[in-house]
Amino acid sequence: MSFDPTLAKLTVTLSRLAYRDGPAAQAGTTDEGLDEFRFFTASSTQAFTAADPTTRFLAFRGTESTNPVDWARDAQFKPRPAALGKVHSGFDAALDEVWPDVVTELAGDARPLIITGHSLGGGLSIMAAARLVEAGTPPAAVYVFGCPRTGLGDFRDAYDAALREVTFRIINHIDLVTRVPLLAQGYRAPGRRMYFDASQTFHADAGAWHVAKDDVAYRLRHFGSIKSLGLSTHEISAYIKRIDSL
Repeated sequence: MSFDPTLAKLTVTLSRLAYRDGPAAQAGTTDEGLDEFRFFTASSTQAFTAADPTTRFLAFRGTESTNPVDWARDAQFKPRPAALGKVHSGFDAALDEVWPDVVTELAGDARPLIITGHSLGGGLSIMAAARLVEAGTPPAAVYVFGCPRTGLGDFRDAYDAALREVTFRIINHIDLVTRVPLLAQGYRAPGRRMYFDASQTFHADAGAWHVAKDDVAYRLRHFGSIKSLGLSTHEISAYIKRIDSL
């Protein structure tokens, strides 16, 4: 499957809607022509399914800055065994909170499933896709935005063997969240790297060296400035702006 800008625009919109409460998210998905809707919520995890007659979507909420439980989950870097390999324990625990209900909702539906999310929601999307692979019902595609690394090398390798060609990991320039947890901690990112550089030019399947050179050059140029942290590039609004330019 090739990267589809139209589908990227829809999935980044759904990723934004995942930050809203149930009624507002449902209203937004209806505006997108997705009339079937189911909302899932727990202490640190929120997600929804939405569908039209031909395709089903599963969207996960990202980290909410006002929710201390979200930040606590993000900080649990210690890996633990899960579907396809060792993964971030905090993300895995967060997915556990809604997974039984999600599986029940998806069961028996033959329509292609597309999974999406921003930030923490992207990490949960990757891990949900891995669980579906293990269950023998892989998704048709995964579009994630500003996604942190979710698992160790064994997880990345097993995931890529099953889903690399249909997993699109969109990175907005120096977005810091896409660089954590650290490579030094053993974490690796699966899927295809789709990259917006400093000039907002889009590079499909960008190489790691290309991204690393841009990263170092920018941070050296802005050394000592808050700009060097890359926080503004992580916002969902920044991803919507980049995707809309395609």
